[in-house]
Amino acid sequence: MDQVPEATEKMKKFFEERTKSHIDKVEKNIQKVAVNSVYREELLKRGANHDASKWSSEEMLPYIWLTEFYRCKNQNINFSYPEGVEEEVDKAFDHHVKNNSHHPEFHKSINDMSDVDIIEMVCDWTAMAQELEEENGSARSWANKTIGTKWKFNDNQKKLIYDTIKALEFWDSVKGE
Repeated sequence: MDQVPEATEKMKKFFEERTKSHIDKVEKNIQKVAVNSVYREELLKRGANHDASKWSSEEMLPYIWLTEFYRCKNQNINFSYPEGVEEEVDKAFDHHVKNNSHHPEFHKSINDMSDVDIIEMVCDWTAMAQELEEENGSARSWANKTIGTKWKFNDNQKKLIYDTIKALEFWDSVKGE
């Protein structure tokens, strides 16, 4: 990572705020699902440690640049990575998904994902929908777009995914979130 230019203080601050906010959203989503889950304790541990690898030396600087890329993209600001940064971002992303079991890429086979992995993944998808203010904060459209195309989940996994989405949607409709 020697060739990755240092990020500005503004970029670092935005990365920290955005990442903490994302992790907080995932943790809150997990807490909602964990209330009535047989996996309650394991889910709560996952929520407390979600995306911790983004603070590691392998991921943090490239993820600061990646976060800046998306900040600019979402605000229609022209942005391109300095030379060598995109390759480091790709390496950091690969490191992230291969070190966090809630990502399908972590597993040799998608069928190896545990129920807890899948629930955390859906809570992560939901947090992204909430952050981007998509679909009333529901992961349903993301699931509809990716299941069967990008990810070939088995029938039990699909049921768990949609049951988790439904539980989060119900919770939010009752609580008015």
